[in-house]
Amino acid sequence: MNKIEMLKQHFKEIAKLNSSEQVWQMPFFAALGVGIVLGFSVFFGKLNYGLIAMIGALSFLYVPNTPLYHRMAVVMCCSFGIVSSFFLGILTHFLPSVFAFIPIGLVAMGSSILIRYYNIGAPGYFFFVFSCVLGAYSPFEAKDFIFLVGLVFLGAMVANLMAFLYSIVVIYGFKNALPSEIPPREYIGFDAVFVDSLIMGSFVAFSIFLGTFLELERSYWIAISCTAIMQGVTLNSIWIKQIQRIIGTALGVCFAWWLLSKQFHSIELVLLMMSLFFIGQFLVNRNYALAMIFFTPYATYLSEAANFMSENANTLILARLVDVVIGSILGLLGGFVIYKPYLRVHFERIAKYIFRIKRKA
Repeated sequence: MNKIEMLKQHFKEIAKLNSSEQVWQMPFFAALGVGIVLGFSVFFGKLNYGLIAMIGALSFLYVPNTPLYHRMAVVMCCSFGIVSSFFLGILTHFLPSVFAFIPIGLVAMGSSILIRYYNIGAPGYFFFVFSCVLGAYSPFEAKDFIFLVGLVFLGAMVANLMAFLYSIVVIYGFKNALPSEIPPREYIGFDAVFVDSLIMGSFVAFSIFLGTFLELERSYWIAISCTAIMQGVTLNSIWIKQIQRIIGTALGVCFAWWLLSKQFHSIELVLLMMSLFFIGQFLVNRNYALAMIFFTPYATYLSEAANFMSENANTLILARLVDVVIGSILGLLGGFVIYKPYLRVHFERIAKYIFRIKRKA
């Protein structure tokens, strides 16, 4: 295959609209949860608090297609993980900023280990890192920290309610997503669980350190992008996902810039966030680039909850685009290390030392 044919093949994979087994009720109830959280915050005149609570509402996305009792247990456990990750991110405010990469890297590694050990599917460890990073970079005062954790917990409660209602509707109502048997939990091996997680945690930590060292605006997007890219199943999928994320984000920041230049009433913003999340979640399994066009403005509003509507749109968008490009490149490098034995062997030695695994004779 020559270079032109390879480029054509890559372009087809980037632009391909994949089929998906996801039923429409999944993004609908995810968006409904967003609407409930933001609706209550608008009622009390605290829209920025609602945006913080939406971090916990992301735990709805972990609902598996298993019997009701099992899927609720999974969502509750993931809710606890997201709240805990946010809390650990908040605690980094008590450390010098140059050391924030250490706890965030540990959260990335630890959440990846748990996700892989218990065979929990997409979205994997991404939202654990996402919540930790947002907690670490939320410019709130120390006296508000416990209150903020409570808001994320309330969002997680709404997510559990939505997961229950969604399950009832698709199992007993529409009957279009009948539960499958609980898959047997199989240990996928030390390398896949611990070594891969160590590599991921190391690159996420390095992305945080790099953003701090370079003093970039909104540098947390480097870590978030790096985390998203490294979840590819193969090196080729990581490469495709990197290109899709950069293209989708480039278009998404233009869309976000246009939205940020507008003034929305509170109810209009609630409907906007619901629509962005619904469309993005509907598209994410079909084409990642298209989904990022809608997730980019959604995540921009979410990450700017603390100083909502007080920042210049041009500054936000430019910083976001630069950070995403850097983070995507780091994610690609991390994926290259994962899938190249001569590079991962060094991390394997470190992992065996950390977890006290004896070498085979």
